[in-house]
Amino acid sequence: MNDLKKQKIITHNLSVITRKKFLEVIKKFSFSQKSHYICITPVHAIIEAYKNEKFEKIVNDSDLALPDGRPVFWALRLLHNNEAEYFPGYYVTKQICKMAVENKIKVGFYGGEIKVLNKCVEVLKNEFKELDVNYVYSPPFRLLDNNEKSEIIKDINKSEIKFLFVSLGCPKQEYWMAEHKKNFQCTSVGIGAGVDWISGNKYIPPLWVQKIGLFWLVRLISEPKRLFWRYFSTNLKFIYLFFKQYLKFKLYKNIN
Repeated sequence: MNDLKKQKIITHNLSVITRKKFLEVIKKFSFSQKSHYICITPVHAIIEAYKNEKFEKIVNDSDLALPDGRPVFWALRLLHNNEAEYFPGYYVTKQICKMAVENKIKVGFYGGEIKVLNKCVEVLKNEFKELDVNYVYSPPFRLLDNNEKSEIIKDINKSEIKFLFVSLGCPKQEYWMAEHKKNFQCTSVGIGAGVDWISGNKYIPPLWVQKIGLFWLVRLISEPKRLFWRYFSTNLKFIYLFFKQYLKFKLYKNIN
């Protein structure tokens, strides 16, 4: 989908796309014989790409890189991408599931704890009554050997799914999707904690909290030990690096 507009935020090329256009694109993906992968991009992923050239290449080679988190969305808007919209992982998952039901195609899930995965599938099937989830796998928390990898590839292809929701966390899920793109005939979607939000394992704050950019604070309060340093370091770095980019952008606009 190289015809879609992209905007560089620091070193990360994000797709500038409306929600309506997104639905058109994923429908095309569902009928394609090629494999694709979609990255859902919070601040954390942008800073990972800035620090690591290999990861930068992986996310910039994705078929779609969607803005997740209000700071990323606001950054796109500040650079005059007025058509850009906000794509949290749970929203993307539900929209793809809705489209899958309407077009009678199969979906699958890879990653996350099995109890949470099963609850997520249950919630989605309650919302989308005819949803066909034909693959669910929770891999062990260790490196897989070649035989195990081969079995996973074979099972995914045998399932005939068209969308695979990958919930391994950033940057692991992006590396996994890029590594396996050549092996699949489906679209992989790195949804991060989307499974946790949908299953109810983690709390989704009201829309007004999300709109004012405080989703991160809700997560921090619920998981302070795990998220404090990550938010402190990545958010400050993002603000600094994007501020430099924005000043250059404003200077260029004023000159021209």
